[in-house]
Amino acid sequence: MTAGLCAVVMLGLVAMAVFIDLDTGDRVASIIGAAAGLAGLALALRQGTAPAPPAPVAPPAPVAPPVSGARSVRAGGSIGRAVTGDGHTLTHPSPTIPPSSAPAPGGAGGTAAGVPGERGVEAGGSIGEAITGDAPTQNEQQNQP
Repeated sequence: MTAGLCAVVMLGLVAMAVFIDLDTGDRVASIIGAAAGLAGLALALRQGTAPAPPAPVAPPAPVAPPVSGARSVRAGGSIGRAVTGDGHTLTHPSPTIPPSSAPAPGGAGGTAAGVPGERGVEAGGSIGEAITGDAPTQNEQQNQP
């Protein structure tokens, strides 16, 4: 739109210089140039003093409520792996939880009374892997048939 307006003004000035006289065209061009300069200054001052838009506010991170049970795990979001048992040697990476895992209704978001019992695992989202029992000891492994 601005380019079209400039083209129209330029054609008008050329027509004035050709059909009227060069001195009148020069005076009109000076007045138009001064007006355009003042308009540009006014726009620059307006933009320079305009308040900046407010920065977006990130939602607070979910806070896991306290757990109720010895060695229990509770999270407001998803859990990749929770190990509450003794003697485990983990050699594989923990499962990957997709970021789109929706929180479970009534889960760790605050309405549940607590993790049920000892070594319980609760999450507001998905649980990839939960190991809650103890690993067998060497004596127990040797006694198995």
